[in-house]
Amino acid sequence: MQRFQKLLANRKGYTIDQTILIVAIIAILITLIIVTIGWQLINRTSGTKLGSQFRQIEDANGQFYSAQRVWPHEAISSVSAANNMLALANALPSGVTWQSNIRESELRNLLPGFAVSGGSVNHGYGTGGTVTQMPGTASNWGLTGTNVYMIVQFSSMPLTEAKEADRTIDGTEDPTQGRLVYQPTGSDCLPATSGAAAPTPGALGSASVVNVCYAANTVQ
Repeated sequence: MQRFQKLLANRKGYTIDQTILIVAIIAILITLIIVTIGWQLINRTSGTKLGSQFRQIEDANGQFYSAQRVWPHEAISSVSAANNMLALANALPSGVTWQSNIRESELRNLLPGFAVSGGSVNHGYGTGGTVTQMPGTASNWGLTGTNVYMIVQFSSMPLTEAKEADRTIDGTEDPTQGRLVYQPTGSDCLPATSGAAAPTPGALGSASVVNVCYAANTVQ
């Protein structure tokens, strides 16, 4: 018993300096973990938000068609990628009118949360950019069949947002295949005119800002 007590008395704990050092190391490790996980969550949440906004526009197109029995590009006097989107926000620019068969009393802004300025619907990712749409085929994106889709484009998007949204929507990261594609901002992935084929997305190269396109509603 005396030997056991002596053994306990001889056992020394950590010094104050050692305790402070251990606490500091633990604090640094916890900070690194929080920063790493937090950054990943921010990117994932942002990418998920982009996917949700594409689907919001898809729903808005469906609501417009249900109410008017025509798609936005069929409802206005001057068809353009910008005007097709403005029709959903009930914010046509000066000089663009509704077709005579449109029930204007039933029109409303179907894109709450999106800013409308400068004659276009805009997003707030990165430094901002326009949101446009044009119906066209997208078989060169690896989509099966010859369906005409309402193709929605977010211009000047950070590449990180595009990649995360691609994984959210298509389940994989491929800029040239699936319902969501993206390419450098030097060229659009929208069809040039209604019903035309959407361009094949170009190589990304070192681009950090891209145009992102989503094949939304089937309008054929």
